[in-house]
Amino acid sequence: MIRILHTLRARDDERGVALVAVVGVGMVVMMLVATLVAVSSSGARLTTNDRDWARAAAAAYAGIADYQARLNADNSYGTHGEEAAPFSRDSGSKFSDGPGGNPAFGYRPEDRWVDVPGRDGTPSGGSYRYAVDNSKLTSQGAIRVQSTGRAGSTTRTFIANVRPDGFSNYLYFTNYESQDPSVSNETVNSTCGGQQCKVPCTSEYRPFAVGTTCQYIQFAARDLLEGPVRSNDQFRICGATFQGTVQSVYGWTKAGCTGTTPTFASNPTTSSTLTPPATIADLRDYTREDLRSTTDTPEGPGCLYTGPTKITFLGGGKVNIVSPMTVKTWVKGAAEQAGGFLTGGSQPARCGDVDQLHTPAGATIDIPKNNLIYVQNEPAVRSRGGQDPNLWSSSEYKRESTACDVTTRASTATSLPSNGVGFPEVGSTNEADPTAGLGNTVTDPYGCDNGDVFVKGTVDKAVTVAAENYLYVTGDITYPATRSASTVLGLIGQRAVWVWNPVNQAGQPYKPANRRIDAAILANDGTFAVQNYTLGSSRGTLTVNGSIAQNFRGAVGTGSGASGYFKDYAYDPSLATYTPPKFPQPTITTYRVATQLESRTAYTASGAAVP
Repeated sequence: MIRILHTLRARDDERGVALVAVVGVGMVVMMLVATLVAVSSSGARLTTNDRDWARAAAAAYAGIADYQARLNADNSYGTHGEEAAPFSRDSGSKFSDGPGGNPAFGYRPEDRWVDVPGRDGTPSGGSYRYAVDNSKLTSQGAIRVQSTGRAGSTTRTFIANVRPDGFSNYLYFTNYESQDPSVSNETVNSTCGGQQCKVPCTSEYRPFAVGTTCQYIQFAARDLLEGPVRSNDQFRICGATFQGTVQSVYGWTKAGCTGTTPTFASNPTTSSTLTPPATIADLRDYTREDLRSTTDTPEGPGCLYTGPTKITFLGGGKVNIVSPMTVKTWVKGAAEQAGGFLTGGSQPARCGDVDQLHTPAGATIDIPKNNLIYVQNEPAVRSRGGQDPNLWSSSEYKRESTACDVTTRASTATSLPSNGVGFPEVGSTNEADPTAGLGNTVTDPYGCDNGDVFVKGTVDKAVTVAAENYLYVTGDITYPATRSASTVLGLIGQRAVWVWNPVNQAGQPYKPANRRIDAAILANDGTFAVQNYTLGSSRGTLTVNGSIAQNFRGAVGTGSGASGYFKDYAYDPSLATYTPPKFPQPTITTYRVATQLESRTAYTASGAAVP
């Protein structure tokens, strides 16, 4: 009996232990299940958050792409926007055309967002809104876009710099690969009345050349181009080195070359046509004191000068200007509209005291930062009465000693009169009449009433110098070592940008060899070339740090290097982001995103601006 009781008690103890074990295992299983459920729920939340985070960024990019597409469809779309949006308001942006019905310019909580469509056209779960900073549109052609994307309760904001595909985006751009016959006076053999004669050459793209087509210019074996190169024509390349992209409408050839095989960083490609504007006359409107499009900008009107003008950049934000024919440095018209007749103007101190401008010492002023210095031809008398405020021939200034003398030669070495600012040069070595290609004389050099500008010096503020006729680079033009990335110089000569390379009566250059130009150069209707490049011995190296754009190809040296300059051209990376102030753009252009980065979120998911 006792043995039976012990046996039963022993079995009861084992059953208790088993029950405890079962309960313990059950609790562990329940904890594991709870943990798995929690982890699964948390993972779902993380997955949703990650998805919304990515969708918000994609929506912000979609907003930037939408604005870029609108600009490409309408190059003037930079005048559309909402001035009250915080981003636009804080930048001082002005929008003459308002939002134009574009809901993406919404900025208040009650304003709707624009849905990003999915693949099937239905909303993708993301939406966007954007604001624009166009405060530097007129000065540097740049637009900043603040785009905010939304997905669920997540918002993200990106800021993009959008700029046109302009001439300063290329180290080297040409429309024609031949010379400008109106400047070089180049002629070709022809038949006139059954007899041989010489006639002015004509410009044609190389694949369509005819017997009277102007001579094509080549890239020589020692030429070095470090940046993107583009042409509407066909390049002739005789051994040069290209360290950037090479684009042209009609490809390239080495036909007629005796040099070595060219070196390319990447295979040349074809491209569409980029057309220069026919004139830069509209730039003068930036010197108007009666146009809101100019006076309502942070930089205000630029400075206008008339006739031959000498400009020397001094560093320290200063520039010295000699301009004997200038009467008014700001102008205004009969009506508040661009273009048309000018009826008056003023002489603001910021553009130089006019009496000082007329002296050989000139006037020293602050560089018109982010602005324009425009040099015009002497205006003509209007046929219907009235006269331009800068009509010099009837001005008292004509009697001053610095005025042009149209009858007396500057020296025995030249047939040209003095232009009032020292050209042709007279001194220990007298400058002979300059020549262009093939030894032909230059058309109307140093004209007494030409809108010519003569430039050199150290530039440390963003500015553009434009000449209605010729622009001459008379010495090195450089940026200082302390230059900021936004300091970019534009040099524009409508008919030509000349590298001044004077020769004496014996045809020998007498200025120091080598020349450096830090600038974006444009000859919209003409050419960039070196004076007298076929005369004398080698002039060393022409270094350009910036960009060159021209309607016609200009020569800077002979292919053998016996005279003129070798090229050392490098693209200034600052030009990929900053355009020189008021720099002309192609007649038709596309806009691209230069840079974009994420910034502090501008709006909450409810649409409220984040303070």
